[in-house]
Amino acid sequence: MRIPTQTDVRTAFDNGLPELAPPRRVVVIGAGVAGLATAYELARRGTEVTVLEAADRAGGRARTLREPFADGLYAEAGAMTVSPHCHYTLHYIRELGVDLAPSDLLDTTFSYYLRGRFATPDGTSLARLGLSLNPAEEGMDVAQLMDTYVQSLCRELQPDLDAANWEVTERLALYDRRSVAEVLRDRGASEAAIGLLDPFFLEMRGGDLQSASALSWLRYESSGHSMIKAGTSWSKIKGGTDRLPAAFADRLKGHIHYRSSVVRVQQDDDGARVTAAAQGGLRTFEADRVVVTVPFSAIRHIDFSDARLSRAKSAAMRQLRYASVVRVYLQMRRQFWKGFRVSISTDLPIRWIRDATPDQAGPRKIVECMMTGQRARAVAAMSEEERLRFTLDHLETFLPGANEHFETGTSVVWDRAPHIEGAYILPEPHHAELMPAVRAPEGRIHFAGEHTSFEPNGGAMTFAFESAARALLELGLAEATAQP
Repeated sequence: MRIPTQTDVRTAFDNGLPELAPPRRVVVIGAGVAGLATAYELARRGTEVTVLEAADRAGGRARTLREPFADGLYAEAGAMTVSPHCHYTLHYIRELGVDLAPSDLLDTTFSYYLRGRFATPDGTSLARLGLSLNPAEEGMDVAQLMDTYVQSLCRELQPDLDAANWEVTERLALYDRRSVAEVLRDRGASEAAIGLLDPFFLEMRGGDLQSASALSWLRYESSGHSMIKAGTSWSKIKGGTDRLPAAFADRLKGHIHYRSSVVRVQQDDDGARVTAAAQGGLRTFEADRVVVTVPFSAIRHIDFSDARLSRAKSAAMRQLRYASVVRVYLQMRRQFWKGFRVSISTDLPIRWIRDATPDQAGPRKIVECMMTGQRARAVAAMSEEERLRFTLDHLETFLPGANEHFETGTSVVWDRAPHIEGAYILPEPHHAELMPAVRAPEGRIHFAGEHTSFEPNGGAMTFAFESAARALLELGLAEATAQP
């Protein structure tokens, strides 16, 4: 079977996957967006498809929180943005009749709270903080710092970096061997400047600039997915991101088995078998092919000892790392702070806070606090009550009135989310060497999910959808090859 390229997948998808003559029976493990899209395309082509989902809902990390909030308020715990470059996501949004609205991340009132003082991203305001910037950085605003240390390097690495069927060329490989922080320092960035830039990498990097592959970061920052390039056409799913997986699930009624935790996957020359624990017993499903969409962070719970996996695949399963993210949500009686779409990056442990409900009706508001990396891992060790109190106490230091207006709250610790155990992939140096093994099929077992995308980074639903399209193309190619 030939290995499809990124362009092969895009072309086949846009043409309706004409090469997809699917197997008769397929088991899809996981009802995240990759699993849902895979099952949806197979079911509409007549495949006997079974989706096994350990949770009691579809969507995986596309999760919208509606409890314990009042007045119909909700907040996003995972995926939250759709850019014009999210080609695959936009396709399914249109096809399933899901509506879009302007993104909450547009037109924010962004500021820093550092050393006990507020500052905006302009050079004059930052100068008042007395940060230890180097002489060349003094007077620069954050946009200039970003261009000097990030976008200029992206331009230097063209056309390699933005190639449609991109590959790790010799000069790109140099950046895959080094961390983001190392490259920024080598380009002359001070620690203070790196700290100012860091909030703009939160969505991708998980706060681990010290350990993330610089190549993965540069590929992301050169694309339209970069937060620094957010334009007026960035969107969100109207009414909550969970509306999209819900639309898939509605069309897959009867195919999805919830609360079915897969415990074993086997294959031989004649077929594959998937065993799941459900309703107090074990059930084995026979299939011609299996598509595994479970994050590698949680795949250790599944026994693949009789699955004939290659050493490279088994090693990739063990090595792939995921970002640690904790998101805390505090319902406030009313807005007690000044400004609209407020977003604040701090040097306090709670790191970043924002108004998570700028466009939702009613006097109440939800303040979200997002912690990543080592901060998230520390806060994850707390109880839910301790976590809310910890966040409130720090919030009170720069937004007085937080304690007085707090009504209820909740949090999501992605490292401890059952059957997920991580927010999104955090590609470490040498990640490009793992990528072929991560997405490669193993006999009758295929792999999808944002971690198996052609892109060396996570954090976008469209990467998961792309992986589903690639797995579907592989299924068609494999079946065609197997025909006598």
